[in-house]
Amino acid sequence: MLLLTACSNPPAKDVNLGIVTAESATPLIAAAGKGDIARVKALVESKAPVNARGPDATPLTQAAANGNDEVVWYLLRSGAEPDLAPPDGVTALMVASREGNGRIVEMLLRAGAEINSVNATGDTALAWAARNGNLSTVKLLLSRGGNVNVARSGESLLMQVVGQNDLLMSQVLIDAGADVHYRSPDDGETALDVARRVGNEDLVMLLVQSGAGS
Repeated sequence: MLLLTACSNPPAKDVNLGIVTAESATPLIAAAGKGDIARVKALVESKAPVNARGPDATPLTQAAANGNDEVVWYLLRSGAEPDLAPPDGVTALMVASREGNGRIVEMLLRAGAEINSVNATGDTALAWAARNGNLSTVKLLLSRGGNVNVARSGESLLMQVVGQNDLLMSQVLIDAGADVHYRSPDDGETALDVARRVGNEDLVMLLVQSGAGS
């Protein structure tokens, strides 16, 4: 008797595994986004390109967004480039940092991800983590060389965090060397000006004690 075995959810033979259009992503990107490790393995074994780029994602960025570290690890082991990004420049490290997934952040850094890579809007992984209040991820990125003095549209990361009334994150950034004297090239505003504008006296005190305004 002939016994047949097959992997779960085998990819359809008529699917073009490498074509990405504005309307759809590759099957591998979709599977990675669902955290479907069995489907991901089946597609990769069928030669689906692990470095495909969709209009707004790659297999690795989707896996990072899903938070499935097993899929992330498998894709990296299968040759996924850690810094490959869709046209918006958002890398898997940025996505994992935004989500506060320290395990995946560490995995990507060990795979060689560029910690200070900048996307199309001027954001870095550290900026994503800080604005989303992911304190442990921020500390991890800072310990690995994350640049605390980055700016987006003329506004420093410290100014952005102050504008969110995040006292603890502001303290962490200042302790890491954030420039409290930075002025926006657009209007000359500083982090201290932002703190006063949002009416947060605790932030005003923190910044003044850190040398702002002197």
